Amino acid sequence: MDTQTWLSKGQFFEWMGQQIFWVQSEGAESTKPVLLLIHGFPTSCFDFHKIWDQLASQYRLVTYDMIGFGYSDKPANWQYSVTQQGEIAQVLINQLQIKTLKVLAHDLGVSVAQELIARHEDKTLNAELQKVVFLNGGIFPETHYPILIQKIMLTPLGKALVHVMGYSGFRKSLKRVCSDKLPEQDIQDAWQLLEHKKGRIRLAQLIHYIHDRRNNRTRWVGSLQKSSLPVALVDGIEDPVSGGHLVDRFEELVPRGVTIRLPGLGHYPHLEDVPTTLAAILKVL
Repeated sequence: MDTQTWLSKGQFFEWMGQQIFWVQSEGAESTKPVLLLIHGFPTSCFDFHKIWDQLASQYRLVTYDMIGFGYSDKPANWQYSVTQQGEIAQVLINQLQIKTLKVLAHDLGVSVAQELIARHEDKTLNAELQKVVFLNGGIFPETHYPILIQKIMLTPLGKALVHVMGYSGFRKSLKRVCSDKLPEQDIQDAWQLLEHKKGRIRLAQLIHYIHDRRNNRTRWVGSLQKSSLPVALVDGIEDPVSGGHLVDRFEELVPRGVTIRLPGLGHYPHLEDVPTTLAAILKVL
């Protein structure tokens, strides 16, 4: 599936004056259980296109591009935050009148999922979470190891960096965190969607989710630990950002959780090795 086909499958809703792109699988009226998929930084919900059809055979799938990403609006004068991205997810859940759901979240999306868990625990989500499955992401800020370009983006130099960053630099960064199984076409598609609506220029604003994780650790990690909600982690353990060391920490702090380690895979396991990652996801779902 290419990016234009993906666009044709989706639609937009308005949130705070901004257009948010979202997609659901065919047969929305079905009685299949709902699975909400939440993407990561700096990519988009198109990341799930390779596992979409297989998951859709068992679930009613719902996904969206967070504000600042993919086909959604990317306003310049905006205070991007994880809490805000979680609010968008909740609005979509409410609009679709979803009462029960599972969540599959990757990278930045794991923090959004943790915000949803916190809302579920304080009974403000207006829906019942049944299970959350995490893919590689900074569940615990102390075990999230950003690469150099991400560290620079967090400094005052970040605003200048995003203006001069080109495709080769972007490609190098993705290759740095993924295995050599990451297809070139996926890198090209990610760049195309990043450039859409000047998304590259917003990266220095969007990456402040790393600060959000530190500032909200008590709420997000605390809710994850206190909740009885079934959770699982499927992880490409060669990922230098959130690989095997994340699994170790997850097993230590969330002993009720289920973990599956994926040797030889990196930060985007659902793009690097579809059959292996899909089998692991279905197993824990």
